[in-house]
Amino acid sequence: MTSFSLSDVPTSPFPVPTFITPKQCVTHLKLLSAFAELRDVISNNDGLFGLYDQGEHRENVARDNYQDLVREKRWAVYVARAVKRYTDWWFRCLPSQKPLPTMADIRKDAYAKVVKPKKIVQWHEDVLPPLDVLMVWHSHMLNPRKYLEDCIRYGKMCVWGARFPWELVDRQIDGTTFEYTTTGEARRYFETHINSSWDNLFDPPTTTVPCPNCGIQIVVEWTMGQDLADVKLPFEDFTGLADKGFRATCHNCQYLIDHDRLKLAKWRQDVQSLLEQNRPMPGCFYNLRGVPFPVSQSWKDAAFLYPSQLIRVVANDILEYTNPKTNKCHNIAAVRNYLNKRLQERRVLQLAHDSIISKVRPVRTEKICIRRMISRYWDNSGPFSLDLLGAVIRQGKFIQQMDRTNWIRAPTLHATISRSIKKYSVFFGIMADNPKQMAVPTLDVDLAWHTHQLSPMQYYNCSVGLASSPLRFMDHNDKVDEVDLTIGFEWTCKAYREVTDGEIYSECVCWFCEAVRYPDLYGHFRSSLLWLSDARKAVDELRRQHDHASKSDNGPHISVHSAVRPQKISEVDRIKRETRALQLLEAYRKSLGRAKKHSRSSKALVSAIAAVNSVVLPTSPPSDTVISQDEISSSFGEDEVNPERKDHAQNIEDFFDVWMVRLMGKGIVFQGRAVLLPRVGIVSLAGMHLLVGLLQGAVVVPEDVVEGEEEGAQDAEAVAGDLNIGNCTTIGSAAQIPERSGDLLLLVMTASDEVRLDHGRSTLS
Repeated sequence: MTSFSLSDVPTSPFPVPTFITPKQCVTHLKLLSAFAELRDVISNNDGLFGLYDQGEHRENVARDNYQDLVREKRWAVYVARAVKRYTDWWFRCLPSQKPLPTMADIRKDAYAKVVKPKKIVQWHEDVLPPLDVLMVWHSHMLNPRKYLEDCIRYGKMCVWGARFPWELVDRQIDGTTFEYTTTGEARRYFETHINSSWDNLFDPPTTTVPCPNCGIQIVVEWTMGQDLADVKLPFEDFTGLADKGFRATCHNCQYLIDHDRLKLAKWRQDVQSLLEQNRPMPGCFYNLRGVPFPVSQSWKDAAFLYPSQLIRVVANDILEYTNPKTNKCHNIAAVRNYLNKRLQERRVLQLAHDSIISKVRPVRTEKICIRRMISRYWDNSGPFSLDLLGAVIRQGKFIQQMDRTNWIRAPTLHATISRSIKKYSVFFGIMADNPKQMAVPTLDVDLAWHTHQLSPMQYYNCSVGLASSPLRFMDHNDKVDEVDLTIGFEWTCKAYREVTDGEIYSECVCWFCEAVRYPDLYGHFRSSLLWLSDARKAVDELRRQHDHASKSDNGPHISVHSAVRPQKISEVDRIKRETRALQLLEAYRKSLGRAKKHSRSSKALVSAIAAVNSVVLPTSPPSDTVISQDEISSSFGEDEVNPERKDHAQNIEDFFDVWMVRLMGKGIVFQGRAVLLPRVGIVSLAGMHLLVGLLQGAVVVPEDVVEGEEEGAQDAEAVAGDLNIGNCTTIGSAAQIPERSGDLLLLVMTASDEVRLDHGRSTLS
């Protein structure tokens, strides 16, 4: 009978490579292509899961938008089913080592050896899972710290210690069609142990969930609802398990079940495991640096265990509070608030610290550990430490980017891979040397980084081996605020240039990468090192190698799959996003000015303005009802114009023709809901409205004032008056710039047919 086998871990370091190989990267590209083909087949399968391309929809929902939303929905439902299948494969097929770790085990010195398993899984082709399960496993492993936590928690360290089965997967994927095939024995093994079909689509349209109140299994639909009626609230009324609005009623006790109550049920189960089996709560298996050190009996050295100690003190009370029969608690946010109240009690703190000497409140490290524990339940009712559905969806952004580059079919594939590994080795060193900074990869670096993470034990050893003291397990966060991502990318470009004596990090000529490079190479506060000239020459050579007016998205662009945009954005964050977007746009405008000798047309600036709305600005989030609320990704800097922008192009062109004649091409802001930039003929409707909203009511300052002089105010005032710009203030001195709360944006306008945007203080309407 086919089964997994275990073998001893090689004692010599030579049989197991500590870094990645070109062959692994090429196989990884093949695997990503197989995932991309799978997504294309599923999302374009009209009628799959009862979702049709030609459904009924209101007049305000464009047909193309409707079809795009339906295709995304099909894929999301498919992924939700795949996560369920992966969960079954994880618990029923992958070998486990008992006993599972307890609080007492973590306190022992031997716990430090948990990352050195004595036995590891031996992969063979007869135990390989289906492609959809492989895809979820792939995304799980690309969250290194959380994957380590789940392997420790569920006794899967023999799996963690084994590399991804590269050689087997390479043989199973056709190099031309990227079709994934495997043996009949592998099919039988999966279907026998999982009690599911090998093909995801052959599984039934229903699944089961346990009732949180009475415990019996309830049959529910994966997705259920009417056709999409409103693009702003897509699938809002759908009530299946793969829908955000999931609702079901237990036929036994009439208890109403939804996602929030399933998360509470997971919480209660973990609290009971802590009480009855002394099992740590999720998030309590390693320190804040991701390293599973043993802890002493002193609470000062046991901060990452503190949440479990706290929960054990209040366990009976919190189980009563979350009991579905009492109907007191309805979501995890209420649990968090309850814990915050209990942390005000002196007696609770004393018991949690096992000391009669108690602090007024937990220290900062303990608070972080509590938040980490609670984070395991946000948008996650599954048994793992992260929402795998959201992880696969976000990883899909990277897969699409890699599929678009088409490196797997390029004649320069091996040269590209070799260059990627070289850049990644530098990138890895930058991460290790700068633990407080966020290094952001380009696509080629991210491919190598992902490949490395798919050998979990080797990646861990490299990470803690290179990191400066104290030891740190470098994580791969797949949920980063998009503004922070752009700032981190700018820092990474500069750091890479410094450690390589002027080499260019982002070898891409899209508007975004040009905007990021400009301040470092040509800005007022640039470095004066000798190799700066070499860096500029490298950029000029890069531009000569690319036709900027053509599609250039096959270069090593910033990797943005981890970018997320929260649904609720504070006023401070809104201003930060707006300012960041305008900084990028202005930097790119200056970059184009310097590049005129390379015959780069204004089409590139048009693309930048059209794209800036999808970079860091608060537009309506993408419509996907099954991914978690804080996991909405966005895409940066694509030079191609999407169908929505094409629909508006002619209207915008006509609009600008009228105002170009009337205003003689001067760059202005006016209340007719548009921004006119010199020599720009087309801009997306979304981008136009966005910039107008930002700039209306701004302080108008002549360029001379910004540069330290106090002349030119009269010219600026005359221009403003002639053009009848409403709700603006013209000043003649930098000292007159208003000091008001929330002032952040500065519009610099002169009579020289030029608009310049700078970071400063001003008013936003």
